[in-house]
Amino acid sequence: MAQLALLNENILQLASFRLADRLFGVNILDVREITREMEFTPVFHSPPEVKGYVNIRGKVYLILDLRTMLGFPPGEPSSMSRLVIFKPEVGESFGVLVDQVGDIINAPADSVEYRAEFNEGQALQGEPHKNLILGECKLNNQLVIMLNPVNFLKVLE
Repeated sequence: MAQLALLNENILQLASFRLADRLFGVNILDVREITREMEFTPVFHSPPEVKGYVNIRGKVYLILDLRTMLGFPPGEPSSMSRLVIFKPEVGESFGVLVDQVGDIINAPADSVEYRAEFNEGQALQGEPHKNLILGECKLNNQLVIMLNPVNFLKVLE
């Protein structure tokens, strides 16, 4: 399992975002930056999960459509959409398009139910790439679906 960002031994940190009105999170240690850049260069004959390339300060990143990867209907970027760019340790020069970025979530480590511990398909029904989900985190009145960005590029293989 990937190393999780721990504020202390009992609190883990997640960068949160919304897709199709659901709350998701990734390990804050995996995120390089979040940007508003939305000028995509299409990649012809690419799978539907590929949104295109984007140039950020002279560096080119492959952008994946996380909605498509998780089985949601495709959507167009809005003024609230952002790109979450990941560190090279996660995968070489890539990021994902999300509907809206949320706050950093400090979640009690004991509130996390890892993928092996909960019923597959419980968080999302019929998602095509179940290995993208690391687990769930139950906080007060909301459920955060934790994703494993290390597996994002594997969808294209």
